[in-house]
Amino acid sequence: MNETTRLAAAIGLGLVFVVWQARQEPGRLFAAILAVVAVGYAFAPVIRDGIAS
Repeated sequence: MNETTRLAAAIGLGLVFVVWQARQEPGRLFAAILAVVAVGYAFAPVIRDGIAS
């Protein structure tokens, strides 16, 4: 699996999580978005270094 596919899969899973949380309770939408963004920032250096090399 190449990096682009891996990145697309990660983004897709994040979006699925946000939509699922929003359907459970609309008040959770903001918290779900923050959680996905936090995980994205945590893994951004790993993804960047993987793509750069």
